[in-house]
Amino acid sequence: MVAEAVRQQDAETNPLSLWRWVREGASAQEGRTFLWAPLFLTLGIWSYFALDTEPVAGVAIALVLAVIGLVWVAPRSSPALLAALMVFGFVLVKARADWASGPLLHASTANVEISGTVEHVDKGAARRFDIILSPGVIEGLPPGQMPHRLRLSVSEKLGVPLAGQRITFKARLFPLPSPVEPGGFDYGRKLWFDGIGGTGRVTSVISVLSTDQSLDYVFLRTMTGLRTAMGARIHDSLSGTSASIAEALITGERATIPRDVNQSLMTSGLFHVLSISGLHMWMVAGGVFFAVRGLLALSPVLALRFPIKKFAAVAALLMGFFYMLLADSGVATDRSFIMIAVVFFAVLVDRPALSSRNLAIAAVTILVMKPESAIDASFQMSFLAVLGLVAFYEYWSRRSRDDRHHNGHHPWGYQLIRRAGLSVFLALVTTTVAGGMSSIPAVYHFGRLAPYSIISNGLAFPVIGVLVMPMALLSAILMPLGLEGPPLWVMGQGLHLVLLISDWVAQFPDAMVIVARPGELAMLLLGIGATATCLLAGSLRWLGVLPVVLSLALMTMGRPHPDLLVERFGANVAIRSADGRLVPAIARKSRFVIGRWLQSNGEESTPAEAAKRQGWTCTAGRCNATVRNQRIVYLMDEHQAIDCAGIDILVASFPLRGACGAVPTRIDRFDLWRGGAHALFIEEGANRIVTSRQAQGRRPWVVVPVPRKNRVGAFRGAARSSLVKLSKSIERVVLAGRP
Repeated sequence: MVAEAVRQQDAETNPLSLWRWVREGASAQEGRTFLWAPLFLTLGIWSYFALDTEPVAGVAIALVLAVIGLVWVAPRSSPALLAALMVFGFVLVKARADWASGPLLHASTANVEISGTVEHVDKGAARRFDIILSPGVIEGLPPGQMPHRLRLSVSEKLGVPLAGQRITFKARLFPLPSPVEPGGFDYGRKLWFDGIGGTGRVTSVISVLSTDQSLDYVFLRTMTGLRTAMGARIHDSLSGTSASIAEALITGERATIPRDVNQSLMTSGLFHVLSISGLHMWMVAGGVFFAVRGLLALSPVLALRFPIKKFAAVAALLMGFFYMLLADSGVATDRSFIMIAVVFFAVLVDRPALSSRNLAIAAVTILVMKPESAIDASFQMSFLAVLGLVAFYEYWSRRSRDDRHHNGHHPWGYQLIRRAGLSVFLALVTTTVAGGMSSIPAVYHFGRLAPYSIISNGLAFPVIGVLVMPMALLSAILMPLGLEGPPLWVMGQGLHLVLLISDWVAQFPDAMVIVARPGELAMLLLGIGATATCLLAGSLRWLGVLPVVLSLALMTMGRPHPDLLVERFGANVAIRSADGRLVPAIARKSRFVIGRWLQSNGEESTPAEAAKRQGWTCTAGRCNATVRNQRIVYLMDEHQAIDCAGIDILVASFPLRGACGAVPTRIDRFDLWRGGAHALFIEEGANRIVTSRQAQGRRPWVVVPVPRKNRVGAFRGAARSSLVKLSKSIERVVLAGRP
């Protein structure tokens, strides 16, 4: 036996045996090349966004020619095809960027007269609405410099227009926002890819000039009216939080959900329940599929003579399409419909419904239609979650087929208990797999983890699948008959139970863990490793663990953190204390920005709590701190005399105009105007500064500030009049406060 064991060990360590293992693993990958298409398309898209400067069109043309040559030389080579897909992803997003390119606002304005056509209306919080406007006239701005779309915030009391209405009003306009810190989330880039070139706030009552009666706008207004009417019927049957969540699940309207409920669901890991995405689309369309198929199966004639499974698939597709139109929840809902459309189309052509190939088809379709989705958190989370579920489903299906014949002789009682146990086991495993896979991009984008989400989702999913979503579907079907009351009541009881689960889990210690944002390379390797583990077949599957291990090693090494952060308008600053925590200079200013800084640093503290820490000493208009033996001064009062002696780092919320020129490191209002938010690293020899615009690079969505003297005439005048009005209003307030 000892000799046999030695021979077996020698065989396992023999290079020829290892080569045989690699060859057998490689042969198991035959026919699976297409499954890797979404990953390599995504890598090509990511490589485009990783560039510091916008590639010229000639680069894209050269890459296209290279792809054609590569595929021509090696048409059957999997590496060549995957390399071609990566290049295609790069070219695809470059073409999408050129298509989306348009004029941008480069400066803020005063109240300017605007007229245009409303393209879309979204209800926000606190009785506010967001309008997507196609402007026709902007006071002081020539047509050639006018953005194609504006995103405007309007109070309900100023009037809420409908899609297709041509309106006129006054508003203050702003450029696209820059990240709150270098390397942070670029919301301006997201707006730019949606064709939006500026933002603003409506300041006057909206006047409706005319209404466009074209078919698309009539349809949008009809769907808006339908959502409003259904929401009213829901609130008539239910009350309080249950009514708000029911409205969100049926019509996609989430504005009335209380903030504390949102926080509870977020802490417990159930916040995804509110967003109409894959889960809801699967439950609604899948419910229709099984209901229609079951009803048709009651007739032996229909069941034997007609393809009732395909009839049910068509009904499910139609219901999913209607649900997508009704919810109007944006790109996430559209992506979910594409995924279920691929699945039910597979049913129509007699192919397996749930498979990695169908997921790859859906993902490729989404990436071709909107390649910028590759950097979107919701796409990454949904794709990885579904990929993990499909991979587990395929593995479990193979194992079930192998074990099925071993259990046929057992008593029915044993089989019943076994099936019940398997159901519980599968529910726990699928919840764990989906949560674990989706948490990879969640950590990077949101810096939050809900460690008890396995418990909350494991308890809430059966309630949602049995009581909530089926009753939501039934109430919507019965609503035209006025019979929605009973199913809505049952749905409300289910939602009440879901909220009880959420509140219970949210009270667990450390129910919400704030995680410092990891590095891009570490998260890239982690995502590639998880994807490879799901896509590889046979013995090579475990090679996907190698990038995961390397990613975890990079995370333990950490990444450099700035010693000083400056808000993009100079309204607040924060230093890093010796224990690594951030200390803002002022508790009340720029609380949103400070909150994002704290979250990115992995802290759960509020801005007010962080400002109480030791670090800053503030007197009227001036704050002092010392970090790594360097004296930092933050100035807020432009009219205060400046003592420049002994200062190593000077930050001013106003233009210094040559003052304190001997200070080694100066950051003033002009620097912030040019570069956005600043991050300063104290290093040997000289301090290093990184700005938001440096991190963004020279890309078409990055707003380059324009000096006032170079702005268009009326635009410049409007901005100047704004400053005059502001100074007069401040003067009136000061005079009114005098004794």
